[in-house]
Amino acid sequence: MTDLHFSDNKTAEKYQLEKLNQILGTAVKGSFYKRLYQDIKLPLRSLDELKHIPIIDKQTLCTEGETCKKSLYTRTTGGFYKFSTGGTSGKMSFARYGLDEFQEVCNGAAYGLKACGITPDDLVANCIRAGAFWNGFLISYRALEMIGCNILPITDNQPIERTLDYLEMMGPNTLFGISPTLVQIAQAATRRGLKLDIEKVAFASTPLTTEQESYLSSVWPDASFHSAGYGAAEVGPIGFQCEHCTGTEHHILQPHCIVEQDDDGGIIATSLIRSLQPAIRMKVGDDIEWIDGECPCGRTSPRFKLLQRSDEIIEFQYDSMSLDQIDSCLGNFKELTPVFQVRLDLNGKETDIIIRVEAADGDAVDDYQLCSNVYECLTRKIPAVGINRNKNSIRAFKILVVPSGGIQRVETTGKIRRVIDKRFM
Repeated sequence: MTDLHFSDNKTAEKYQLEKLNQILGTAVKGSFYKRLYQDIKLPLRSLDELKHIPIIDKQTLCTEGETCKKSLYTRTTGGFYKFSTGGTSGKMSFARYGLDEFQEVCNGAAYGLKACGITPDDLVANCIRAGAFWNGFLISYRALEMIGCNILPITDNQPIERTLDYLEMMGPNTLFGISPTLVQIAQAATRRGLKLDIEKVAFASTPLTTEQESYLSSVWPDASFHSAGYGAAEVGPIGFQCEHCTGTEHHILQPHCIVEQDDDGGIIATSLIRSLQPAIRMKVGDDIEWIDGECPCGRTSPRFKLLQRSDEIIEFQYDSMSLDQIDSCLGNFKELTPVFQVRLDLNGKETDIIIRVEAADGDAVDDYQLCSNVYECLTRKIPAVGINRNKNSIRAFKILVVPSGGIQRVETTGKIRRVIDKRFM
């Protein structure tokens, strides 16, 4: 496994500029980039000149990649993987990775897992779903192989009770999965009264919320929790966690990516490994803040903290409501899990809101008094649905407590679409 650590930032920047110019030189072989960069003088003389390159958003990727005769591709020969960049957004588009690029992606993922404490001695239960066109399944196994782990390919392709049977049978010390799956496993173990000796939990795809980590910590108090890495299918690897990173803190994976921040705090990422379908100054959709100071791990790569996604703030006419606000309120109820979904529908000129929450206890399902208590908490703590409800033209606001697994998962990944906003569809 390649060492992806630079001794100092000057060395890193020199490497990044060289790789960036290689990527840009290849990118103009694709008709989309040739047209986009026709007034840009290449090669760039410094990383500061990157700001002259236009920013690309996901919508551009969708329209150019699927309807404009492959104008994003720089070559038509050679092997590739084709992955979906959609899922929780409900809008599926695709990205191509050359076989050599995919190898680099796996190398970056392995480096991140090793940096956060996964070792060859670990018995890892990989509970990532094997879904169509999802890169997570393939990358996770290749990365664990590179580390030399003992791997249990359990997946998330069977009922949760069967997954728990396998975990009880095999006794892993490490769990690897996405946050909704990890919460479901913890719920099932609690219901069965099964104590799994979990020492390490690696979560993929979406970060654990504060309440989700708190819940999992109550079930597995001896476990450490770390991100398996931060990235995006349309970009590739972006960041990784060392053992000193907590929550949503990440180091930049400098050999693979350049990270910028726009004026609104949004992350802009440029892949230094993708040349078949370049990802240059892509607006990923997450907000970040920079972390000052040196990391105790000794790595020189800059660190950032992921903030709430821009699509996890629900805007109304007068003010807004965030998923963090909902998550914080639901954490007050032990009968509930930190797994929920918000649906918004337009009724004339007014909005109907339904929040579905999965129960930690089967007796909580359809509990009228519990739903009333949650409703009271939310309306008291969140002005948008409380004191400002009329200003925001909210006609109905309902809470539904559903069984564990009762919120529909995205078939390919097992993720949950946390917000379904039908007001603008």
